[in-house]
Amino acid sequence: MNLWPEVRRTPRVSPRPRQPSGRRRFRSPGQRVGFRLLGLSLLVFSLVPARLEAGEIRGRVVDARTGLPLPGSNVTIVGTQLGAAAGEDGRFSIPRVPEGIYELRVSRIGYRARLVRGVRVSTGGEPVTLDLRLQPSAIEVDPIVVSASKREQLVQESPVSVSVVTGEEIRRRSPLDLAQAIEMAPGVHFVGNQVNVRGSTGFNLGAGNKVLLLLDGVPVYASDTGEFNWDLIPPDEVERVEILKGAGSALWGAAALGGVVNILTRPPSSDRWAIGITTGKYDRPAYPQWIWTDWDRLHYERVYVSATKRIGAFSVRAALGRSWDTGYRQLGDSRKLTSTVYLLYQLRNGGRLVGYVAYNRIRRGFFIQWRGQNHPYEVDPAELNNRAQVDQLYAYAKLTLPLSPKLAVSGRLSIVRTLMGSYLSRPSDFRPALGQGAEVQVDWLPRPRHSLTLGVQLQQDGGSARYFGQHTGVFLAPYAQDEISIGGGLRTTFGLRYDAYRLDSRRREDLLSPRLGLSWQVGSWAVLRASAGSGFRAATIVERFLEVQVQNFTVRPNPELEPERCWTYEVGGRLYPAADWVLDWSLFRSDYRQLIEAHLDLIRGFIQFRNFPRARIQGIELSSELSRQFRILAFHWTAAWRFSLTAIHHEELEFHDPLPYRPKQLANCQWLLRAGALEAQLDFRYASRLDRVKVYPIADRVPMKFWDAHVGIALGDARLQLACRNLTNYNYAAMESNLDPPRRFELTLQWSP
Repeated sequence: MNLWPEVRRTPRVSPRPRQPSGRRRFRSPGQRVGFRLLGLSLLVFSLVPARLEAGEIRGRVVDARTGLPLPGSNVTIVGTQLGAAAGEDGRFSIPRVPEGIYELRVSRIGYRARLVRGVRVSTGGEPVTLDLRLQPSAIEVDPIVVSASKREQLVQESPVSVSVVTGEEIRRRSPLDLAQAIEMAPGVHFVGNQVNVRGSTGFNLGAGNKVLLLLDGVPVYASDTGEFNWDLIPPDEVERVEILKGAGSALWGAAALGGVVNILTRPPSSDRWAIGITTGKYDRPAYPQWIWTDWDRLHYERVYVSATKRIGAFSVRAALGRSWDTGYRQLGDSRKLTSTVYLLYQLRNGGRLVGYVAYNRIRRGFFIQWRGQNHPYEVDPAELNNRAQVDQLYAYAKLTLPLSPKLAVSGRLSIVRTLMGSYLSRPSDFRPALGQGAEVQVDWLPRPRHSLTLGVQLQQDGGSARYFGQHTGVFLAPYAQDEISIGGGLRTTFGLRYDAYRLDSRRREDLLSPRLGLSWQVGSWAVLRASAGSGFRAATIVERFLEVQVQNFTVRPNPELEPERCWTYEVGGRLYPAADWVLDWSLFRSDYRQLIEAHLDLIRGFIQFRNFPRARIQGIELSSELSRQFRILAFHWTAAWRFSLTAIHHEELEFHDPLPYRPKQLANCQWLLRAGALEAQLDFRYASRLDRVKVYPIADRVPMKFWDAHVGIALGDARLQLACRNLTNYNYAAMESNLDPPRRFELTLQWSP
């Protein structure tokens, strides 16, 4: 819930000068030069020819059980920058491979990764042709991730904790938005729309998140509030979501204080249509006196349509999604429109040019708090006209060029334009917030088992509104990371990033973020890891300058907010008791300085974002995944079980009070059973009672206990699924006076001919 676009305002104590309406400038001459240099460097890189090698590796990837092709399978040559993705027929081709003997890694979501050793390539000889078969698996024992090091690697090679939510898991849960897609990940918890990874984030009124949100490795937060719009990207287009835990500023920079959530979209393959339709119905509340309207009219629908076309080396996917929701409470209604376009051009030298555009439009009611405990689904009659609207445009372009088997260069440009407002405010009260970014990265393999990553990132965030004035922040950040395999299964990682941040060309904040990591492959049964890293987050424009009236409270600005910093330490490991069984454990600790939290003064009736000198979050996290396959009555059966437990101790170190809006225990559990075309899944989510809240600190609070059930069947090219969310109709409020939805019944049809 974002509280800042409220319609009532306080008089300004000192009016801020307004810029001329016809010439609002967000880009200084120096920044223009930076963008031009980036464009010139990408042009130069695109003109550099790859080495002409005669060797080629080609083949086909199929399901070992059915023999059907596996499109989208990744085939990479270990120790090089070379690789390819299988097409719709499962075929792949890796050209210009130098003479030698190689090891290939083949992977696909929903299947066990496979290593193929001893692949001999001869210069001038016939192409090497391979027939690769992958065994299906209900769990990802060792998925490939990119968020830990900004390059592809097995999760067991990462010195930090990374959780992966696959596209198959997302499909089985049929979420309405991305927040529902990742809420079952270990250590993840939501308070409103703000994601909390291992207790890093509480609730800051939607004005700043301590977890960095990325789309395909590109920042995608609103430039003025720092908030992420979970409706921007349809879950149908997601290949996987990677969740990096702990400080990640050494590679990802600002806002990666408590972790990184990287949403990786599925690239277009061959010609196809896809249609998804979801219809849902809210069940009646637990108590008759809570009924505020004709409950039979409360429902929601979602429709998603996409089309993919491939012409030679060029592929495009266009998608459109619409959703309607009456809501389960007053001001809970919404209408949403989402459209996306994904463009992919495969260069002859193995490079890729990608363009992605997403637009989201939301019109909804603006619920702040309930009318009372006996009327939790109603608001005060004076608030019935509160409405909110969001229009957001996001786009990026990325170019990746393998200049040789050992050297690759990539660059990207991105833009996020967000307009937020209220129906009752004047048009001049809100202006679009604009975020622009650019990055160049070089990946070099100077010798076997040695990887070096170098890059520089430029980001500019600007926002303008009646409630906080006009402000612009710019940071320029070079970074480097060096990974070396010493021998004996030991791998070391050292990273360093320097961020030079400027706010309104006056305030200067320079930050250095180092990182050190170790991973040790003890044997085929165990991997150990340890890491220490620094993180930081500069205060957002809204946190510094917001001045607005929110019901009975006044939000006061605090321009002197300092950046929040932390050091994160972790030791952990992965154990492999069996081929389809993996255990992961972590001990972690984060020491924060100048932690930014919303301070609420109940006596004087104001809210202000302030720095708290010191805070600490520490704990333990355990997770396990187990899968078994067997055959009964001519059916292939698959049973899978997932479990995670996160125990956290958090406190601010001045008065030793617990941090607000953070549970101390989180637990998730999933049971999956599949027989032929039928599958059933049961999910359970638990969060302990919140020890501390701010608005109503003496109000009753209970733990979160949610059960969800899903039953699905595959019918040729279609899939039908019935779901029941909040199976027990449990009443829970993560925030005071905001009751979560009651039980819902959903029917989803997915069809892709």
